[in-house]
Amino acid sequence: MKRLIPKQSALINRSVENLLEKTQFWISEIEFIKKEQAFLKELISQHLLELCSAANFSKTKLYLNGIEQEDITGSELTESVKNHQINLGLLIENMYLKREDEIRRDHELLKTEVKNYIQNFKYLKEQIFEIILDIMKKEKKAKLFIK
Repeated sequence: MKRLIPKQSALINRSVENLLEKTQFWISEIEFIKKEQAFLKELISQHLLELCSAANFSKTKLYLNGIEQEDITGSELTESVKNHQINLGLLIENMYLKREDEIRRDHELLKTEVKNYIQNFKYLKEQIFEIILDIMKKEKKAKLFIK
C-alpha cells in the first residue's frame, strides 16, 4: 500500500506540471500579442489620414477601441494566469491537495478565456490588415497614375 501513494502522488505532480507548462505557454502567447498590438497601433498611426475618411472612420475607431480593450484584457488575463501558476505550484508541493478539483476547474476556465482572447485578437488583426491593405493598394494605384 505504501508504494501506491508515492506513485499516485508522482502521477498527480506530472499532470500538474503539464498544466503549469501550458500556463507558461499562455503567458508567452499573451506577451507576443501585446507586441502585435503595439505594431497594429503603429500601423494605424502611419495610415491615420486615410483611415479618417468617412468610410473608414467608424471602423478605425472601433478597431482602436478593440485594441485598447484587448490590451486591458491581456493584462488582466496575464495576472489571472500568474495567480493560477502559484496555485499549481502549491499543488505540486502537495499544499493544496484539497483544492485540486477547484484548481483544475479554474484551469479549464482560464484555458477557455485565453483561447477566446487569442481568437478575438486574430479577428481584430485580420480586420485591421484588410483595411490597411486596401489603403495601401489605393496608394500604390495613385503612385502609378502619377508616374
